[in-house]
Amino acid sequence: MDTSIGVDDHPPATDRVTVPAERTAATCLTEAGKVLLRWAETVGTRNVDAVLALYAPDAILVPTMSDDIRGREDDRRRYFESFLDNDGISCGITVQKKRVSRKLGTVVIGGLYSFQIRRDGTETVVPARFLFTFEEIDGRWLITGHHSSKAIEDV
Repeated sequence: MDTSIGVDDHPPATDRVTVPAERTAATCLTEAGKVLLRWAETVGTRNVDAVLALYAPDAILVPTMSDDIRGREDDRRRYFESFLDNDGISCGITVQKKRVSRKLGTVVIGGLYSFQIRRDGTETVVPARFLFTFEEIDGRWLITGHHSSKAIEDV
């Protein structure tokens, strides 16, 4: 049984990615879901390096609290250094929809989350919506895309 995914219809053998035979849509969804939950937990630790370790090197971040699109690790680092710079941040997630590509290459999870942020003794809740994409890269499921925006209505 050929379990490789080609780059196009007739790629040379060196351009093919081998997918383990045991990888199913359910497995992909489960593994990506674990990374999403780990991301939310890690945000609460305020550990910038641990958050960045969940992203692929070329991941795209369109963050909640900034209008800048972050496509490089140093740009993502600057955003998270600022975003995680408070003593009371936490993130609660409500997943709305999940899907996996037919070729089992990319998982997309979209939903709602809210951040509890404490600055200067005042706690603020920031409701937002998100769309994450995940791919397995070198045996690890990583975030390859992350779009987040403040919710325009109470969620």
